[in-house]
Amino acid sequence: MNVHDSERLSGSLEAAGYVPAGDEQADVVVINTCAVRENADNKLYGNLGYLASVKQKHEGMQIAVGGCLAQKDKNLILEKAPWVDVVFGTHNMGSLPTLLERARHNGEAQLEILESLEVIPSTHTAKRD
Repeated sequence: MNVHDSERLSGSLEAAGYVPAGDEQADVVVINTCAVRENADNKLYGNLGYLASVKQKHEGMQIAVGGCLAQKDKNLILEKAPWVDVVFGTHNMGSLPTLLERARHNGEAQLEILESLEVIPSTHTAKRD
């Protein structure tokens, strides 16, 4: 499921004009979480801790956290990692480009967790490699 969701996130970002970073340092890092995996939260916060130092050196870099762990933990992610720009749930993956833009424009983290689907996920563009 995470692979499928990640393909949809990639498609949504590419449709909004984002391009893969390749060998360059990424301006946007998206972590698609899963609450089912053992120690998922420890792994997330470890990665976010590493990314905090990367972000300090890379002006304008944005970090987004989504998926079912984000859906479950909501505000806790921003409490533990205030350098995160966007936290989004499983039901609003298609909003990621808008949330990134809003975070840039407003200069503050965006948290959007919907409890039900607004759009059927199959209508979101997927990017498969």
